[in-house]
Formats: sequence, C-alpha cells, structure tokens
Amino acid sequence: MRVLISVDMEGITGVTAHEDVRPGTASYERFRRQMTAEANAAVAGSFEAGATAAVVNDSHDGMRNILFEDLDDRASLVSGTMKPLDMVEGVQESDVAVFIGYHAMAGSAPAVLAHTMSGLVHGWWMDGVAVGESQINAALCRHFGVPVALVSGDACLADEVSTTLPGTRSVVVKYATDETTARSIPRADAIRLLRDGVRDAVLGAGSLSAVRTGEAVRFRIEFTSTAAAAAACLCPGVERAGARIVDMIGSDIIEAYRLSTVSMNLAIAASR
Repeated sequence: MRVLISVDMEGITGVTAHEDVRPGTASYERFRRQMTAEANAAVAGSFEAGATAAVVNDSHDGMRNILFEDLDDRASLVSGTMKPLDMVEGVQESDVAVFIGYHAMAGSAPAVLAHTMSGLVHGWWMDGVAVGESQINAALCRHFGVPVALVSGDACLADEVSTTLPGTRSVVVKYATDETTARSIPRADAIRLLRDGVRDAVLGAGSLSAVRTGEAVRFRIEFTSTAAAAAACLCPGVERAGARIVDMIGSDIIEAYRLSTVSMNLAIAASR
C-alpha cells in the first residue's frame, strides 16, 4: 500500500492569519514546524495501517515549507513548484491519498483563510459544480484510480467534504468563527487524531470507489478582477464568458487542470 500525503498549510492546527502561512515572517517559521509535525502524524498513521511507502507532497504556496530534516525518515518528500500534478504529484504511483492541512473553497464562511488556488479567484466550478482545492485534487487522484481517504482542516472544510467527497473521512483540528479567527484543539490532540484518523482511513480505503474516467472536464473560473480574466484568456483554449469569468474544456481532468494552471499564472502575473 503506497500512500500519498498532500500537505497544505492554511488548515494546520493553530493557523489563523495570513502571516502564519506567508514565508519570511516569524509566525510562518513557527507554523511550518507544526505543518511538518502534522505531516509526520500522517506518515505514522500510514505505516501503522500497513503502508509500504509514504510520499509527502509539500503543497503550500512555493511548496518548499516542510522541514526535511524533521520529516519522518520513512517518508520521501516532493517539493518545489514545477510539478505536473501540483499538489498531488506522486499520485501516479500511489494506492490511496490523504490531504492534510487543507482549507475550504473560496467564498466559504466562516472558514479559516478560505480560497481556491489563489486570492484572485472568486469562484471555481467543475462541470457546473462549485469546487475547491479538495475537490479538484480528488478529481486528479480519481484519474489514476486513487481514492482520497481523509482530509484534515477546520470544521467548515469537514462540512464541505461530507457533501462533495462521499466516503472521505475528515479530521477537524479547529473551529472557525471568522476568516482569521478560530479555536484550535490542543496540539497533542491534533497529532493523535491525525495519526489515528489516517491509520483508520487507510485501513478502510478498500471500501472507497475511485473509478478512472477519461471524460472531458469543463472548468469555469470567476476572478476578482476583469484584468485577471483578460490575462487568463491569453492562454489558448481559455475563453471569456463574462467580465470576470473564463471557461476552459479539457479532454480529461489532466488537460483541464493544465489549462487552468497556465491561465492562473497569467492572471497572477498581470495582477502584480
């Protein structure tokens, strides 16, 4: 059993503010240690469930956050920004995936630091259904026949996952009262819940369905500005559908995701 552990940062225990996840701040240095600790809890749970290998994908921002020297020696680490599958790179060689430290989709309230891929995104839809990073990454995993067994983050994310990813378990490490305010559970409890939760989820992953599909996928992205939408349309295959809205269709989820990545990078560059 090979386990992919994708680790974001906004859903890590204790994280509530933008500076907590922004490289270069003292707060970030504190919470990247907690991010590493929660990754280690997932690694430990995976091996307790009988995993033969664990791949940790550093999935936040520039994707160079996890402290390699403090990572469980049984896990390999995928880091850096140029990954074909981005937050789930490594799923191609995995049997089950877990998402640690994730956050709710853009527009969710009162979720902690909710967004979808970028602060420039007001909303994202896949085949007409509103999605966030958990759902997009789960679709990428399904392309390879890999189920997502568990997602951790705040209670708003857990509610989101319960309706959008049936069968996927959740571990709640904090309860939001505002975008930048939350009650986090004790650190020791979070580590224990993550370790036990991942163990149980990986053990039960055989009951999850992840049917491979090669069907075409349509993304619709609503940006927060018209300039971002205009820049996104410089990518071939991306069409304007409104002042701040763009559409793209891929022959499968991989092609659609690559189109979204290129268009997103163009939008970000134009907004700097």
